[in-house]
Formats: sequence, structure tokens, C-alpha cells
Amino acid sequence: MNINDTGFILKKIEYGDYDFIATIYTKKTGKASFIIKNARKSKKRFAGKLEPFNLVNINFKHNGIVQSGKIINDIQLNSDFNNTNLNKELIILCSLINEYIDSFEINEIQNHETFNIVEIFFSKISSLNLVSALDAVLEFQITYLQTLGLKPTSKELTKINKQKVELSKVKIKANIASRIKFIKIIAKFSQFHSGKELNSIQYLDLL
Repeated sequence: MNINDTGFILKKIEYGDYDFIATIYTKKTGKASFIIKNARKSKKRFAGKLEPFNLVNINFKHNGIVQSGKIINDIQLNSDFNNTNLNKELIILCSLINEYIDSFEINEIQNHETFNIVEIFFSKISSLNLVSALDAVLEFQITYLQTLGLKPTSKELTKINKQKVELSKVKIKANIASRIKFIKIIAKFSQFHSGKELNSIQYLDLL
């Protein structure tokens, strides 16, 4: 059975001599792994299509068995999104978003609400300056965690941060440094609840 779907590329790894396995968060399938045959040797055919943060339209072969190998028949960049030339700061922030989805989402569970949250973030990120991008990450963190039934409180964040945390918009948005600090605290809160490490946290200090 061949299926058409749309999704955001979270990551890819080499598979054998010629192939990639890509983890894609899709509208219909949720988070799933896809085999992309000959992608490593057909560089011209797949140029720019397999990079993280891209929205792609895919057609894949599925045998109907959950979490079985899915083979990409065709993959095309969605022309409404262009996240292929992001600067270093935006790449770090987008990587954090991808890690959230990869860490929290269960394989092959469709979730329209989460897909819409991710779509909103990536639809505007390429046009934002650093301050606006940091605000977008904060908005994503709070909104996404709430969909999971998690609401970071001052008490919980203080326990994780080991210093008092005040949930005041004035303090959070005082400057770039305060935004980054708060993103890191919420990310650590998220790590605690997911049981998985968000590696992008360590790069936030480079912003």
C-alpha cells in the first residue's frame, strides 16, 4: 500500500552503503522511521530534501504493520517552507524543537494538535530575529508541554534550577540572556519528565 503524507524531518542516519533512515514527524502517521533507498549515492536527486527542519511531501510504501519498515517512493520539499539556510542561532533553537518531538512523541501515533504546533513554529522561524525566535521557542515549550498535561510551575522549576524561579513576563523577557536562561530551565524540566536528554541545551550558551 502506498501512502501520501506530509511531515517535518527530525533526523537521519546512514543505513548500509547507500541508504538513509530518516525520522519524520508526519501529519497522518506521527513520528516514524523511513528507509530512503540510494539517497547517499543519488545526491543530486535528494539535494536539500533530507535536512532537518524541512517540511516534505512524501509517498511511501507501507505493509500495514505498525512500526515496520517504510520505504520512501518519492520525497519533495514543500514550497511553503524554506528552512535550508538558517543561521547558527536558529539551527540551535530548531534542533531543540526537534529533540522535544523525538523525545516525547510515541512512534506512529497521529496527533494533529502537536503537528499544528510544530508547523506554526517552523512556518515562521526563518524570518525571525534572535529575540523573536527565543520567544517562539518559549511559546512552543509552554504550549507543547501543556498538550502533554505538563505545566511547569514556579515551585517545580525552582526545584530543578536549585534557585528561585519567578514566572514573570517582565523578568523572562527582560533581555536575550533572561530568555535563554528560562528556555534552559524549562528544557531541564522537560528532561526530567521525558527521561531523555535534550542535547541542544548545551549549545544555548553559544547564542
